[in-house]
Amino acid sequence: MKPKGPYCLGVDIGGTFTDCAIIDPEGEIRTGKVPTTPSDLAQGFFASIEAAAASLGLDAERVLAATAKLAHGTTAGVNALVTGSVARVALLTTKGHADAIRIMNDMGRALGASIEEQLDWSISSRPEPIVPREQVFEISERIDSGGDVVVGLSEADVEAALDRFAEKGIEAVAIAYLWSFANPAHEIRTREIVQRRFPELYVSCGFEVAPRISSYPRTTATVMNAQIGPLMRAYIDRIAEGARRRGYGGPLLLAQCDGGLLPAEAAREFPIGTLQSGPVGGIAGAAKASASLDDEDVIVADMGGTTFDVGAISGGVLRRRNESVVERHLTHLRKVEIESVGAGGGSVAWLDRESGALRVGPHSAGADPGPICYGRGGTQVTVTDADLVLGVLNAERPLAGGLRLDLEAARKAVAELGREIGLDALRCAAGIVEIVDRRMEDLLRRVTIQSGRDPRRFSLWAYGGASAAHVGLFASGLGVKRVLVPLNETASVWSACGCALLDQQRRYEASAFLKTPFDLDEMQAQLAQLERQALGYVETLGLARGEFELERSADLKYALQVFEVETPLPSGPIDRDWEERLVAAFERAYSDRFGPGTGYAAAGVTLTALRVVVRSTGESPALRRPPAEARSASGAAGARPVFWKEYDDSLETPIFHGPELGARERIAGPAIVEYPSTTVAVRPGQSLSVHPAGHLVLDLEEGA
Repeated sequence: MKPKGPYCLGVDIGGTFTDCAIIDPEGEIRTGKVPTTPSDLAQGFFASIEAAAASLGLDAERVLAATAKLAHGTTAGVNALVTGSVARVALLTTKGHADAIRIMNDMGRALGASIEEQLDWSISSRPEPIVPREQVFEISERIDSGGDVVVGLSEADVEAALDRFAEKGIEAVAIAYLWSFANPAHEIRTREIVQRRFPELYVSCGFEVAPRISSYPRTTATVMNAQIGPLMRAYIDRIAEGARRRGYGGPLLLAQCDGGLLPAEAAREFPIGTLQSGPVGGIAGAAKASASLDDEDVIVADMGGTTFDVGAISGGVLRRRNESVVERHLTHLRKVEIESVGAGGGSVAWLDRESGALRVGPHSAGADPGPICYGRGGTQVTVTDADLVLGVLNAERPLAGGLRLDLEAARKAVAELGREIGLDALRCAAGIVEIVDRRMEDLLRRVTIQSGRDPRRFSLWAYGGASAAHVGLFASGLGVKRVLVPLNETASVWSACGCALLDQQRRYEASAFLKTPFDLDEMQAQLAQLERQALGYVETLGLARGEFELERSADLKYALQVFEVETPLPSGPIDRDWEERLVAAFERAYSDRFGPGTGYAAAGVTLTALRVVVRSTGESPALRRPPAEARSASGAAGARPVFWKEYDDSLETPIFHGPELGARERIAGPAIVEYPSTTVAVRPGQSLSVHPAGHLVLDLEEGA
């Protein structure tokens, strides 16, 4: 078969499965899903491409040779931080501030702590310092808030620190001086000294990684970037080289947690931006796809094998935050707002010996060994095992990669767990599913109701390998206007598809401290500098006018407040009329976010940051429905017993072959709809229909 390229290709590596989506110029999607290979993530990366290429009747080499865009979302960096498999880092910081990362702005016990830990001080604790004290080196230097040098850099202090690197086994260096974002001269000179003596060391500078005010989160971001730098540099190089060997001639693009793509060369220097990039690819892809349905208010729910990720799209716009908590440390890491809990198909069910209660998650069986039913040596009951015992999953239908499920092993393990709490296997499995679904529903309520969003205004997009089997339960109490499984089978690999749909973008920002009335000359000078940097980057990409756009925004707040609201900058010349329009836009954004009447205009407005984002345009095709298989018969393809908690009993349930469903066809629950890599559970009292665009629409009340 001849390739129909140029293709856009996205690969997302998750904790359990690695997914690939191939999009041709007409927007047709082909997918591949294989088990993640933790020992060598690159192996699963290329295996997923091979699986997707096979659906086109091609091999990976022919597809990659016809690919114009290869985008990748990865968990490699965050997995290294979670497991502690990171480089040994030396932190060079301003003299007198070596303990700032231990003090943590006095937030250590609360940051990232569970609700139980926050309510019970006796079981809470501060996290371990991000860098051990003996690896922190104080350097005499001082720059003030205006960027003026107060104390010159002591190169002797730097050399003395370097003299101790060998005994400390240092593998990477983080340089984070006070006020370096106002004047980076000392950090730049320190980097030169380090690289002269140790050219092999990975060096991360605060003024590049996080050019924002507030020393603690800037330092943690710089350190984390250095910790995962050597690993990610080698990982990215391995993927890029493997793609080249297989015929790909373009740049490898890495998905970023702020919702864009960076070329591999830039991502190697700022790997911290890849944290949570897979889930961000999913929500950013949903924002693009939902726009074609005139659906601007969307809640996304991504249930994979390890986590359940939820985000919101309001008015077609993704909301971002400038600070994130990573491994219980506050960091300057700008990312799309996504909340996560450890709830997925691989989440482990366990008995809390103190309370006697059945719990599910947050720990996961992962891809290796995985759930018991995978037959790979897993010994802990998981949500996937429970779904199989209930009959929702088909024991006769292999999972991705030809993985066959062992029903008897799962049933035996669930029955054994059930005996400990006085339940038979079916009711224990139903309990496991209900517990994990209620945890997911709680997260959805946090992102909607507790964040001031009325769920009745929103559609819920459910994707990820496990979402379609569970959404009928975890969405049932929210009151959303509709539930949609995007592009049926594609929902299983939606984050990979989203990565392929992302645009290249890079952000340039500067801290500021301007009060109304603003110093417009200073603002104009800062914006001009940011735009020069952005246009310089455009030149390196070789983009012509019309192939990119600049997006300008600012962070503003009412005076004496702590948290800012990002506000787009108005067009036109920067004058007092422009300032009035900016303040009015901020007040509208503030009101939308926190509710009418919550602002306090009398306090005045403070601008804390300016931002210019350069974004490529016209790289991604519009999606269209995958081609349907020829329909061999109408109606159900068969039936099997499925336990439904609504009946507290098993019921012979019709099973439908998803690819054979026609547009606008409607199925009343209870029913199971099976696709090659996802299963849709239509619960009693619910119904499923096929949207003309190919999406599955689940009505939570039959006849709705």
